Amino acid sequence: MLKILLKQLRHDHYILWSNSLIILLFLVLSIYVKIQDRGYIVVRLFDDPFLLNRPYIGTLSAVSELMWCVVVTICLWCWFLLNKIQPKKQINRFILYSAIGIGILLIDDVFRINLILAKQGISKAPVYFIYGMGAILYGLAFWRIIRATPYILLMIAAILFVISGLVDSSHLSGQGSRAMLEDATRLLGIMNITLYFSQVCWQVMLQSLNRKRNPAT
Repeated sequence: MLKILLKQLRHDHYILWSNSLIILLFLVLSIYVKIQDRGYIVVRLFDDPFLLNRPYIGTLSAVSELMWCVVVTICLWCWFLLNKIQPKKQINRFILYSAIGIGILLIDDVFRINLILAKQGISKAPVYFIYGMGAILYGLAFWRIIRATPYILLMIAAILFVISGLVDSSHLSGQGSRAMLEDATRLLGIMNITLYFSQVCWQVMLQSLNRKRNPAT
């Protein structure tokens, strides 16, 4: 049994490296909080944002974050497999850059980067402008690939994100209506992004596998 385990570790180096990296990070964190006598930092990092009397709070925000995670995971896994099946293809770069872009949005969503910047006096408008320019450059760079996909899902998502951003930057009164126009449209946009990349990655994987099995066709 031990020999089998050691053989797996030697063959699959990522198992050892990934676990070692996380353990090293936890070790550094433990040393820091021990020296600074700030054990509460570790508690807060692992604390669950949960209110017993109102467990529903943040449910839809958590759903949106989970969908971002699903898209990033699908894209990265698809990119990894495509690099094995058909390396150095444009579609591989499309999938990879999609994962990176969505990963940035995921980080912004989870760690509330926009809110942190707002606390520092930085308006959301420049952030939205950067995101918009990034989306335009992404679309121009991969338009030949995108136009062969069900890009109506991307168009719907883009419209919904614009509506959400406009409402976020406005001074619309009312809590319920504002939440529906800002957060619900954003959640619906993320759902369309998830549907798009799930379908695209599935189709790309099937096509690449078929070409590998039937190289003459």
